[in-house]
Amino acid sequence: MLNESQSEACASWVMEQVRHVIETFGPRAPGTAAERDAQKYIRDEMQDFCDGEVVLEPFTLASQAFFAMPAVTALIMLLSVVCWYVHPWISVGLDLLALAVLYFQFLRYRLFLDPLFPKSESSNVYGRIAPSGEIRRRVILAGHVDSAREWLFLYLLPCFFWVMVIAFFVGLTLLMLIHLGSAVAWAVGGSLWEKVSRVAVFQWILCPLPYAGIFFSNLRRAVPGANDNLSGVFTSMAIGRALKKEGLSLAHTELVLVSMGSEEAGLRGAKVFAEKHKEAFSDVQTLFIGMETFRDLEHMTIYDRDMNGTVHHDEQVCCLLKEAGKVRGLDLPFGSLFFGSSDAAAFTQAGWQAGLLAAMDPAPPPYYHTRLDNWDNMSQECLQQAIQIASTALRLFDKQTEEV
Repeated sequence: MLNESQSEACASWVMEQVRHVIETFGPRAPGTAAERDAQKYIRDEMQDFCDGEVVLEPFTLASQAFFAMPAVTALIMLLSVVCWYVHPWISVGLDLLALAVLYFQFLRYRLFLDPLFPKSESSNVYGRIAPSGEIRRRVILAGHVDSAREWLFLYLLPCFFWVMVIAFFVGLTLLMLIHLGSAVAWAVGGSLWEKVSRVAVFQWILCPLPYAGIFFSNLRRAVPGANDNLSGVFTSMAIGRALKKEGLSLAHTELVLVSMGSEEAGLRGAKVFAEKHKEAFSDVQTLFIGMETFRDLEHMTIYDRDMNGTVHHDEQVCCLLKEAGKVRGLDLPFGSLFFGSSDAAAFTQAGWQAGLLAAMDPAPPPYYHTRLDNWDNMSQECLQQAIQIASTALRLFDKQTEEV
């Protein structure tokens, strides 16, 4: 839908906007003034090419709850080790609590720890671009404006990142097995308890493994977040801006551009948006395409599985992106987001038709959630390809309305 020179100009605009936001507002941790100010800037930029009012919708969240999850889990396990000397079943109960934190807060991205943390304000911003004719379909392109707290291990010891993550979970598992085994032995009593109780010393050998979770994230430092995910925000906006500027209106498909807030705090902005607008956006078929981290072109992927591999995205959305890639000469693979999640997962969970387009080395790369994710570490080529694929998907989806 956009030719090479148009998409190249869009990619240049994206890089200029990302640099401006970072240099003007700095890191934008969820629920901070910097995030809110960046959203106001994005609202004003959208107003130049969107139809009607661009809406800024505030919401409240416990911004520290998600980042604190590894530390909370580690502290519960340390308490469990100490309480073993009081009674082994107390340790088992605390172990179950640690498992609940991991399951609800990390695996399923629920609001499990949120009641324990202070609240702050974030916001979502969205604008619409009307088609030339009657609205028969709708596509939402969305990225998130906030940036993560720094992953200290990945920044300081990138080669050992997965070793430390695996050690964290192995340590937790072994500690839980020791506690459960000793609790059963206590219930049986006699010589079995005497034998099992001797392994208590191994708890202190294993303790450093989950204890490392306390230092997983540097809660005092947010990262610039150029690729993750200002690239997604401004790539989406660049497409809408180019359509208006070049007079390339879609025939019957409304385009909605969204800058989500607080994705890094557990998809909070996406959860709020998906719930609030589900009914209003059900008037016509609506597709949600998450635009995420366009940096590593060789790893550009259509993610049909999300949220630690537990959420399956919509087949139509993923196949649409696949077809758009083929039009551009790329055979994009399907993939699973097996460690972490994206805003698209929140929409799929809420019953929307959603999918995710991203281009990031899943290793992960050294810039991911570290201070290296700055405006001078971006790929214009990757941005240009993302713009071409997403705009082509829009055109393919819109053409289907003309064929009906």
